[in-house]
Amino acid sequence: MAGTSWDKLGQMDQAFELVAPALRRVAAAQGLRLHEFFRDDPVWRMDLTPRAKADAAVDVSWSEARPEEYPVTLIWWDDDQLRREELGTFTRDRSLDELEALLEAAVARADRL
Repeated sequence: MAGTSWDKLGQMDQAFELVAPALRRVAAAQGLRLHEFFRDDPVWRMDLTPRAKADAAVDVSWSEARPEEYPVTLIWWDDDQLRREELGTFTRDRSLDELEALLEAAVARADRL
């Protein structure tokens, strides 16, 4: 996805402008590293590895095809296999409190891996 025309037009910055404060608050409160635009893609990743038993992360992604939605996904390595669990989708018409709750639930879920 990186290097596409929407990337060059700054749409990624614009897309995450709404959700960035919630992501930054949760990452700071939980002591997690936040990777903005992970691998130059429209994904912000909270690295859970320092606190989770498994090598894990929570991704919040954005797609040009569905610009009003931000899927939240827990990913982790189980032995040599990458696992993914879709935890929900935040939409622009909802309160950032709901996104924060979804992210905190994702961190709690990772703690139980």
